[in-house]
Amino acid sequence: MFEVASRALTFPAEGIRRNGLLFRLPRADDIETVAPAFGDEALAGEANMPAFSADQLREQFAQLPTMLEQGLLLPLVIVDGATGEIQGGCVMHHFDWEKAQVEIGYWLFEHARGRGTATKAARFLADHGFSLGAVRVEARVFVGNTASERVLERAGFTREGILRSMPRRAGGRADMTVFSLLPGE
Repeated sequence: MFEVASRALTFPAEGIRRNGLLFRLPRADDIETVAPAFGDEALAGEANMPAFSADQLREQFAQLPTMLEQGLLLPLVIVDGATGEIQGGCVMHHFDWEKAQVEIGYWLFEHARGRGTATKAARFLADHGFSLGAVRVEARVFVGNTASERVLERAGFTREGILRSMPRRAGGRADMTVFSLLPGE
């Protein structure tokens, strides 16, 4: 069970290999590769990612040890296990240690889509959340993002309903569909 107080998040330095992918913590030399995703409204907007430049990502990267220590955020890059090429990223966030639940998110570069990578990432994050003691893993997707909805359904998540008028990081508000996965599903 999650502890009531937040706890430090750890992740193996070498990452975790699963289903042909390597999930690992980001490194400073990843910033130039992933920065374009944070500036691409088509990608970042659908994933509700903050709009960060490479310099802003470097500032955020410097805060990563503190965020991990405080149990706030676990960002990972998704790497092709055979080629070493970064496919995208995923994150566990909004840890609610008292309720034993966490939210996940994911994004992929266009060249990595359509191969099941996002589904594998969503399932990996859920399983990792369960290994930390979560009893509920949640994902939220903007209404109309059918590709991401299909990802979550293929990963075993259940569609629960619509959260109305949720804030968009880029400004404005939009409805989101909430999905969840429980241990054993």
